[in-house]
Amino acid sequence: MKSLIVIPAFNEAKSLPSVIKEIRNSLKNIDILVIDDGSLDQTSLVAQKSGALVIQMPYNLGIASSRETGLWYALENDYDILIQMDADGQHDSRYIPKLLEPILLKRADAVIGSRFVNNKNIDQTSTPRYFGISLLSLILAILTGQRIFDPTSGFSAYNKRAMGVLAKNYPSDYPEPEIPIILHRAALKLKEVSVKMRIRKTGQSSISYKNALYFLGKVLIGMIVTMLRKVER
Repeated sequence: MKSLIVIPAFNEAKSLPSVIKEIRNSLKNIDILVIDDGSLDQTSLVAQKSGALVIQMPYNLGIASSRETGLWYALENDYDILIQMDADGQHDSRYIPKLLEPILLKRADAVIGSRFVNNKNIDQTSTPRYFGISLLSLILAILTGQRIFDPTSGFSAYNKRAMGVLAKNYPSDYPEPEIPIILHRAALKLKEVSVKMRIRKTGQSSISYKNALYFLGKVLIGMIVTMLRKVER
């Protein structure tokens, strides 16, 4: 099936060459698209030199806009499957076949690479972060009837039907916790598979301890609004 890996990147010139090289070593015949989200370094140049397709955003629009751009690109270029990865080296491309398997077997429309399936590997994040992730997981279970153990994971895969729904309804800020709600309301099947993630090679999380409560409150409001608003199919 025609597949595309989408990698949003903001000032990731140092990490991208090794990330793209690792993907090429794991998966020979797959297209890679880097969304340069208004970087101030050589992100676009190193991505092109590494053999990736590149879309340059006019300025920094945020992770949600980059991922939405990737979805529309995949749909307009008739890709069957889209895989989302981060540019900082946390996501291990050797797990991509594991993400794709439920989609290829038609057991799921979307798959999340989860660190915490059945509460395993909780040592992969700090205790405060895991508490926040567990709270989001509980709320998602209440809203959708399905337990999602790692609702902040950006390592995911989608078939064409899921791409179409998400492109029309993509959340505008911190998208990951709202995506399961959108898929649930569109009657699409979501599955988690267990993966291990690595320490980021460069950069830092956009969610610091200082703004964690603000992030959590904003995400909770977004989840409630997503549950109430109309979902286009």
